[in-house]
Amino acid sequence: MLRPHGDDVLTTDGPFAEGKEHLGGFTVVRAPDLDSALGWGRRIARATGLPIEVRPFQGED
Repeated sequence: MLRPHGDDVLTTDGPFAEGKEHLGGFTVVRAPDLDSALGWGRRIARATGLPIEVRPFQGED
């Protein structure tokens, strides 16, 4: 979970969305590895001011 905190973004291993929370949308980013995906997630968290959950996705190539 990536959460904006001032000018920084805090990274934690959870918590993930609970049943009482809802999904506001999603963005699929093609990245070569997890570190790159987390970098994109940090950018998105800073831009939106919202917590971002990063998960692997296996799609069609």
